[in-house]
Amino acid sequence: MSLRPLRKKHHVLYYSHHGRPPRPVHIVHRFAMPIVVPLLLVLGSAFIATGYFVVPSSYAAEGARLLAALGASLLRLLIAFVLSLLVGIPLGLWAERSRRAESILLPVFDVLESMPVLAFFPVIILFFLHAGLLEGAAIFIIFFSMVWSIAFSVVGGLKQIPADVKAVGKIFGLTRWQRFREILLPALFPATLTGSILALAAGWNIVIVSEALHAYSPHAAQAHDLFGLGSIIVAASVGGQNALLVSAMLLLVITIALVNLFIWQPLLAHAERFKFE
Repeated sequence: MSLRPLRKKHHVLYYSHHGRPPRPVHIVHRFAMPIVVPLLLVLGSAFIATGYFVVPSSYAAEGARLLAALGASLLRLLIAFVLSLLVGIPLGLWAERSRRAESILLPVFDVLESMPVLAFFPVIILFFLHAGLLEGAAIFIIFFSMVWSIAFSVVGGLKQIPADVKAVGKIFGLTRWQRFREILLPALFPATLTGSILALAAGWNIVIVSEALHAYSPHAAQAHDLFGLGSIIVAASVGGQNALLVSAMLLLVITIALVNLFIWQPLLAHAERFKFE
């Protein structure tokens, strides 16, 4: 459903091209649903678990460290997400190329996606330790949790493209690259966007544990924790630093909410232009 905002003094009006009447949404409600409500849930849960409802002023100096840690975690997520797109889209195209390829590859994708990735995380850590790439262990595990959402979304998106649309490129004599760029890629945008949202959600879940490397390879002297918001959350939880834990959790919730509000929601509205009715 394509939604376009019409701004007024105190309200934002959204209307649909599918026959629904305009409905006014107060600007406060628009921000309250994705930001305020999750924050209240986190604050309430944290208060029940730790007794901290507000962050003490003594932890104000931790703000710069938390922001730097957030930046490090976001960079790992971004690298893993780009790799997921570069690998997941070709995998989805390959699986949908023929019935034989689909019958072989989709079960393989399903098994790999269902595997408990943390079960073989120690092996991954040791592999990257031998190569001297600790960052690679965290990025790989995040990538592995993301890529299958992209691949399956591409397969589903290809199945929704009408056969006559796929045949347009051949009729006009376009090369394979031109057909992919001008026809398939725009048609796959809505499905790939949905898969990207799911992939990044999985990445947020796994980044918290992917940075605490010492917990998965305690006998490896070089397997120290990576600097990031996830490792801070784990260390604060283990060390009983409740205020720091609450601060990091609140920063995580705010970041996820802002990404959803200012990146995913506009892209979802834009993706409506490429859907087939």
